[in-house]
Amino acid sequence: MIRFFIFISSLAWAETYSDAVSGLRIVELTEPGHPASNLYYHFPNFTADSRYAIYVTGGQIHSYEVATGKSRQLTTDAKTSPATACPDPRDPRRLFYLQGPDVMSLDVDTGATRRVGAIPKPYVGGLGQPTVSHDGKSLAVSKQRDAANWEIGLIDIASGAYRPVVTQGFRIGHVQHSPTDPTIFYVWETGGYAPQRSWVVNDDGSGNRPFYYRTDQKTWFTPLKEWVTHEAWVHGTGEMTMVNDKVGVMLVAKDGASRMLKEGRFWHAAATPDGKQVVLDDFDGKLWLLETRTGNLRLLAAGLRDKHREVHAHASFDWTGRYVLFNTGRTHPTVALIDLGAR
Repeated sequence: MIRFFIFISSLAWAETYSDAVSGLRIVELTEPGHPASNLYYHFPNFTADSRYAIYVTGGQIHSYEVATGKSRQLTTDAKTSPATACPDPRDPRRLFYLQGPDVMSLDVDTGATRRVGAIPKPYVGGLGQPTVSHDGKSLAVSKQRDAANWEIGLIDIASGAYRPVVTQGFRIGHVQHSPTDPTIFYVWETGGYAPQRSWVVNDDGSGNRPFYYRTDQKTWFTPLKEWVTHEAWVHGTGEMTMVNDKVGVMLVAKDGASRMLKEGRFWHAAATPDGKQVVLDDFDGKLWLLETRTGNLRLLAAGLRDKHREVHAHASFDWTGRYVLFNTGRTHPTVALIDLGAR
């Protein structure tokens, strides 16, 4: 069933300022008193045509039209899980999100919604953010089955049929379908060190295996030696960026081999679809742009944690590599945008 609703708000509020250090023009999308956050940064937080940035405020999904500076509220249902929104990389009008266990499809232009399918029982929680498969036909989803088991599954976008992929006896997180291959990445989520954090499984359920290994020793990393975290696919290449805590930012190939892109105490990292640039933040509240070929580093913004130390930038690019979207606590918790192509 397709449902329509009238967009309940269309706002043009945004605050623009020039960063005191970089001089770049930065647009903050919501005013004080209206905290906002972006989606998780393992895919671009933009519609496929980069026309709209997608963000969360007031417990609902919103869009920000880059060209006009106008925001719109896209969802109204109290059961909406706004942080689960996922733009369709092939369809500029469509994004997916969870409404309870139901997977919904939303037309960003018209507001029409359609129930795609549902994450089936049994589950006791842990319903994870969907990600679109490499061929655009399925959504990778996850759930906690019971007190001791977690499951990853696929939902067919056309039929809504659910198919389990893998079950693990530990808490899984950061489930991300590869944008280029029939594989799904996930982690053993502990909030810290894990005996083996990074995993990948073929989306037919075969080949479940550890993913990242150190190229210097050709062995899977061991506990309390390295903490490799905050993984995100490079959407045009099928590689991943990973942060080696307190060491630097790495690029990890499809076979798990890694190379260091830049040493430093960085926190989160995400690449342009072509992998040529990486946006990354540090614990001091600075946002950086890294050129992967040369290692050159450029400051984009500072003061992201001046007033709100709990803010995680979780920055990401749009699909063209022109825009950077990130969380900031410079004055209040909100989402901000930088146009790298602005003159």
